[in-house]
Amino acid sequence: MKKMYFKRASALLLAGLMAATMVGCSSGSKTETVGEVSSQETKETESKVDTAKTGSGDQVTVRLVHYMGEQSKRDALDAMIASFEAENPGIKVDVEVVASSSYIATYKNYIAAGEAPDIMFGKPQTMKEFVDGGYFMDLKGEDCMKNVLPMLADECTIDGGVYGFPIDAQVKATFYNKKMFKEAGVEAPKTKEEFFKVADTFNDKGIKPFIHPYNFIHGVFHELDSFFTSMAAATGNESVWRDSQEGKKELSDNEKVKEAMEMFSKFASYKDAGDTAVDQTQGIQNFAAGQRPMYMNGGWLMGDVIAASPDGEFGMFPTPWSDNPKENKLWVGIDDVFVVSSQTKQKEAVMTLLNYFASEDSSKVWMNTAKLMTSNVTVSTDDADEFIKEIKSYIDNDMIVSKSLVPDYTSEYSTAFRTKLQEFVTLDDSKRDVAKLLQDIDYEIASIRQ
Repeated sequence: MKKMYFKRASALLLAGLMAATMVGCSSGSKTETVGEVSSQETKETESKVDTAKTGSGDQVTVRLVHYMGEQSKRDALDAMIASFEAENPGIKVDVEVVASSSYIATYKNYIAAGEAPDIMFGKPQTMKEFVDGGYFMDLKGEDCMKNVLPMLADECTIDGGVYGFPIDAQVKATFYNKKMFKEAGVEAPKTKEEFFKVADTFNDKGIKPFIHPYNFIHGVFHELDSFFTSMAAATGNESVWRDSQEGKKELSDNEKVKEAMEMFSKFASYKDAGDTAVDQTQGIQNFAAGQRPMYMNGGWLMGDVIAASPDGEFGMFPTPWSDNPKENKLWVGIDDVFVVSSQTKQKEAVMTLLNYFASEDSSKVWMNTAKLMTSNVTVSTDDADEFIKEIKSYIDNDMIVSKSLVPDYTSEYSTAFRTKLQEFVTLDDSKRDVAKLLQDIDYEIASIRQ
């Protein structure tokens, strides 16, 4: 009954989701929004899947859909798949790329049409209704999960089931240009006060301190989340987004949320008019070129930054929200996660692929090409980039906070929330009203819940 309802509701939700996500844009890398597969193509694929056997004369095709925009990640994935197909000639991997600003709507469309990809890309906890509808496969106990960093597996866990395989350990922080810091005579800040003093130092020199990808809906959220997860975990607000979504508490009544949004608004005060046109890819290029010294975002951008500026010197620090250095911990969580459709007719081939992604060889390809730390705890980082070793040092010194402690809004709630944040930061300084922002978010969340 729940599945029937999900399918009927998908068409209605799709229209609203597409309208909301139009405010954002894709990451700016070459992406292809895949259209619907024809019924004839679907029948032909299903016929082949039913009769094909891995390793037999017939070839099985695994359909993998993702929204990775960073070229370094795509290159890493392509390399891993090429090696996999060479070792497994009976399996072909068909990769499709969708826009990151509308991937949830795209998945709903595919599932409602009975054309779910075998493997999808995303964060299970932000797509809980897919799990509740029975559309994602539980990977608990599968070989690919055996060596995954436990805190990452926890973030893929819903009601006891594990609904995604994370390929890396991700961070959100403030990334900075060490050369620009040295020239300005400043050091990486450890407190909130020091942080804004650094920002003001650059601003006084006529250099805008932050890269602001304000034409990218998710980039706006990353600025907030780079410090709020640590803040929420330290102040007893771990369930703030879910309490809002479930109607238990309103954001406008939460003093810590108000404090966080005031800090978020202050970030926006350092913008210029051109920032409203900057997307993720342009932001990466600007950062790599040394146009601005700091970028509050995720570690996923560093692969492309390093590729564009191989001689650059870059570092990172947890975005400080407190004047107590010990409270400013590094965000660690999932980023690149593969989920498996429960509708797949070729589980054996799918799991063979995921087990290969989890191997030591693939882990090293991912670290060396995508510039991200593997999720596999058994793989050494001795030969990895200094940047990856730096991430590991935060983990080893227990100066981290797990993203799983502060789960985000899910699905259309997340889209509505991020859309409001994006609208807010693009306003002139005199028009940004935190109290009104929180009231507007409360209203939007309540409207979706009804």
